[in-house]
Amino acid sequence: MKSVLKEAEMLDLKDAREVDPNGTIDFFTFKKLIIAQNSLLYGCYKLLYNLGMKLAIYLYPYGKSFQDIVEEITELIKTDWDVQIIDQGVNSFTVEIKNCVFCHEIGVPCQLFFGFLVQSLKKSLPENKNVTYVSEKETQNSHILKLLWK
Repeated sequence: MKSVLKEAEMLDLKDAREVDPNGTIDFFTFKKLIIAQNSLLYGCYKLLYNLGMKLAIYLYPYGKSFQDIVEEITELIKTDWDVQIIDQGVNSFTVEIKNCVFCHEIGVPCQLFFGFLVQSLKKSLPENKNVTYVSEKETQNSHILKLLWK
C-alpha cells in the first residue's frame, strides 16, 4: 500500500490518524489511488483481478446479499456510473455496468472491478461455490457480465 500512496504522491495518508466520519474519500483521491495502483501493476491483469477479490473481502466481509453489495458499491463511488443486476438465473447473475468508472472515468482496466464482483457473489452464496464470469457485451464504457457458479 505504501508504494501505491507514494506513486499517487499521497504518503501523508499513511500516517493519518483522523478518519472521515462518513468513512469516505473524495472521488479525486479515489481516482488518484486507482491510477497509481494501475501504474505500478500495468499489464498485470490477473493481479488486478485478484486485488479486486481482496477488496470485496475488506469492504463486505460476509452477511450481505449480492444484490445489496451491487447497490451499495454503485452509491459508494459517486459518479455517473450505474451497476445493475439485469437478470438472475438459477446459477447466474447478469450484471450491466454503464459508464464504467474504471475504464471510462479513470482510464484503467476493469479487471479490478470484475474480481470484486466475482468475490462478492462468491461470499454471498450459501456454500463455497466456484464463481466465474463471461463478458457478454463490451462497449467503450459499458459492460455486460454474466456471473456463473457451480
